[in-house]
Amino acid sequence: MLYLLLVLFPISMAASTFVLRKNSGLVIFMALGAVIAEMLIAAQIPLDNPSLFLGVTLTLNALNRMFMLLFLMIGGFAFVGAWSLPHGENFVPIGLLMLSQVSAVLLLQNPFISTLLLALTGLTAVLAVVDLPAGTSSLVGTRAIAAALKYLVLMVVAAILMYIAFVLATIFRIGELPGRISLSRFILALLAVSFSLRLALIPFHAWLAGLVEHAEPLVAALVITLLNTSSLLALLVAFQTFPILLTDNAGPLRVMRIGALISTLLGAGLALGPGSLRRAMAYLILYDCGMVFYGLASVSSIGLAGAVFGTLNQTLAVLLMLVSLGLIERPDGRPPGMARRDLLRRWPVAGTGLLAGSLALIGMPPLGGAMSRLLIYQAAGENGWPELLALLTATLLALLALIRTAHERLLGPSEDEATPEPLMLGETELDRPAPRRLDPEPRSAAALTLILMLICLTVGLYPGPLLTTIDAAIHELAFIRAL
Repeated sequence: MLYLLLVLFPISMAASTFVLRKNSGLVIFMALGAVIAEMLIAAQIPLDNPSLFLGVTLTLNALNRMFMLLFLMIGGFAFVGAWSLPHGENFVPIGLLMLSQVSAVLLLQNPFISTLLLALTGLTAVLAVVDLPAGTSSLVGTRAIAAALKYLVLMVVAAILMYIAFVLATIFRIGELPGRISLSRFILALLAVSFSLRLALIPFHAWLAGLVEHAEPLVAALVITLLNTSSLLALLVAFQTFPILLTDNAGPLRVMRIGALISTLLGAGLALGPGSLRRAMAYLILYDCGMVFYGLASVSSIGLAGAVFGTLNQTLAVLLMLVSLGLIERPDGRPPGMARRDLLRRWPVAGTGLLAGSLALIGMPPLGGAMSRLLIYQAAGENGWPELLALLTATLLALLALIRTAHERLLGPSEDEATPEPLMLGETELDRPAPRRLDPEPRSAAALTLILMLICLTVGLYPGPLLTTIDAAIHELAFIRAL
């Protein structure tokens, strides 16, 4: 019953908030109450206690419960950010639907149903991207619609490839078709392309860059943090269900690692190029996705621990970055379209949050990404020094890209302290207009940014409890014991 409550309760609350969506304050309070109730329910469910419902097995292990609590916390933070940041008028009900769907993905151990649910989450994310802006009379931009359609098409293709791979894996038998290319290699290739589409690895990255650049920051944060992370956990379930895909494919796994290295290097290199602040942040996320996928493709306990820890760090860092980005983009009285160079001076909390989130994403100590980088570097060292050198080069490029972006957009001289011009003949101080007063940062969003920075710092300084849970969950995986 508790399993069904985790899935169905957010759906019922989404329907209620959809009816009351014009009263934004009440809707946000209802959503926060639903998230807190979901967290209490998830904390009470006994671990590794499978239940059968309509022929489908539902269970919750320690790793999935940790990520479920993280997802619910991320959803709650996003709803708090909706007090002062731009979002769609149906953002809260759509966010509750996404939380329900990713909770179902974490509870299910059936890869076929998980595939359908992941496709459904893609459709729900599209609804959030094309949602009408709340509180304004403007319509959705054509570029946002194009980004949503691109994302929808690629997620449908990813779901089809994933489903074909699982069907072939079900009928595959060892020893069939002797003398030919093993069918397990083809299945692994389908899964690699499918999850590369979902994780936005290069060359399948166009949807993520377009989403970050043209969608509202809160919407992009939910899509990247919830859906990408649940996709990674679904891939672990697939490997757990079909371990033969890994034990018989040392060569293809090496190709996957090389592809992840290329994606990591190109993502960091693209962040060095010219472009908007949003596009630079999107490329840093691409770099981190490639790093996480490399840890996953290493198929070692150290690499997988680094990938899972890096996924957790990515979830927090991306939300921090995009919430800070939404605060930075608030109007401040300047003409639209004019880029500022003093964003850290103008928005000190948001500018600091953007820098902290970017540094956590790159893996700089003492923030949360440092431990995941150390584990992934160790896994790369076991595979040879060229792979380790490539990862270190990508990290250096990403750090240089952040330094360039900070120099161009954040650390410039203040643009609000204009030098007063001398009085004209016959002019007095009373004849001049009053100086323009700039609005401060919204308290709720600034507090949210500070809390996220504190969480990232705490995870970086005290990674032991999380790492213990991750290590225990990874050593229980069947394909790790088989390897």
